[in-house]
Amino acid sequence: MPVSFDVTATDGLKVLGTLGFFVPAAILIALVVFAVVRDRRLNAREEAEEAQRAAMEREEIPTPPPAD
Repeated sequence: MPVSFDVTATDGLKVLGTLGFFVPAAILIALVVFAVVRDRRLNAREEAEEAQRAAMEREEIPTPPPAD
């Protein structure tokens, strides 16, 4: 086997090894970023609903007392 094939095979294994490390790492980082962004959006939505509910209670017209 010529030396050039041996070098090509070694370079190919290095590329596969590099991809085998960095692709799963990039996927993991993307999942973590997605989870953090989703959590912050849900938290902001819950806080907005809570603030709206508190404002509605504050602005609610009280029930008038019964007439005698």
